[in-house]
Amino acid sequence: MIPVIIYDECQCDPKKCTAKRMLKFGLGKEAKTLGAIPKGSIILSPFSDRALSPADVQYARRGLVVMDLTWTNIDQFPRPKGMQERALPYLLASNPINWGRPMELNSAEAVMAALYILGEKNQAEEFLGRFNWAPEFMRLNGNMLEDYSKAADSTEVVRIQQEYIDSVVNGGQERASFFEGGVGQLL
Repeated sequence: MIPVIIYDECQCDPKKCTAKRMLKFGLGKEAKTLGAIPKGSIILSPFSDRALSPADVQYARRGLVVMDLTWTNIDQFPRPKGMQERALPYLLASNPINWGRPMELNSAEAVMAALYILGEKNQAEEFLGRFNWAPEFMRLNGNMLEDYSKAADSTEVVRIQQEYIDSVVNGGQERASFFEGGVGQLL
């Protein structure tokens, strides 16, 4: 099992906050300060230039960190030193606020996807009964997650991601360039 660590900026409605629900259901542990995050852990970051891949499991064993803050405040994303930042590849949100939007996952969707990609599929499945949108998340992203989970490294995840993007953007005739920074710019 991969230890899931939640750093909550308390910016969202507590009744809708997936970070608080993950804590309530024992799907993660809270880090009350940035200093409480174990060094060398993986931080899921939309600003990383490397995609999360199964090769990152060695770092994830120290901790898989999700920074819970609203997308409107994403420019305030904490970037502590001594961590391994990784971006999630192309995925579609299934939560009621961002349904169908690429790359605008809530914290629980991000953790569930990361666990799946890292090969912890049973741990990811624990989310299915806890969040009513989780089965839809797997329906929308199951094939992509399975392909990402078989990649050798970040470069291969990016290649797979691009194949998916090409298949939806203009019938695959143009390369997607609609991401600014983060996973859309991965090399």
